[in-house]
Amino acid sequence: MNGESTIKLWGLSITDLTALLMIGLTFVTTVANILLWISTRQTVKLLIGQIRHQVATDYSEAQHTLVDVHRELFLGILNNQKLLESFTNANGLDRNDWELEKISAFLVNQVLLGYLHLRNGIISPSHFEGFKRDAQDVFAYKTVCSHWQKVRVANSEEFRRFVDTELLWQDPGTP
Repeated sequence: MNGESTIKLWGLSITDLTALLMIGLTFVTTVANILLWISTRQTVKLLIGQIRHQVATDYSEAQHTLVDVHRELFLGILNNQKLLESFTNANGLDRNDWELEKISAFLVNQVLLGYLHLRNGIISPSHFEGFKRDAQDVFAYKTVCSHWQKVRVANSEEFRRFVDTELLWQDPGTP
């Protein structure tokens, strides 16, 4: 059994055909692995994006809940005349001033919620533009501006910059 008695197909020996088949299978397996890696990578990126969005949504919802609780607490006081009178008297507050301060706080907090929804990707920048125009109107109220000056340091630098540059800013040509 020497080399002359080997079987040949298309001029190739069985050993050569086996080697070519192995090369072909290795190539197909490599391409399949690369495609699987690309698909897995895209899936992982998508999942990471969904997780980030869910975390941002949860943060926005928590902030919203906090503001709602704050609003409900003060509305409970504002809507209960006896409690409102007792509270303002006990703390030496002018009732009308305190009511205006709380309403101004509600408005500032509402703007904060809208801003957080934008920053967390809950609402799109194009939808936020209408909200921003409304927020500029809110910050045009004297009581809101006055309240903002008292509470601005308690807010994040990012939100302060947004209010100061995009809501309170006026064109020098505007009266």
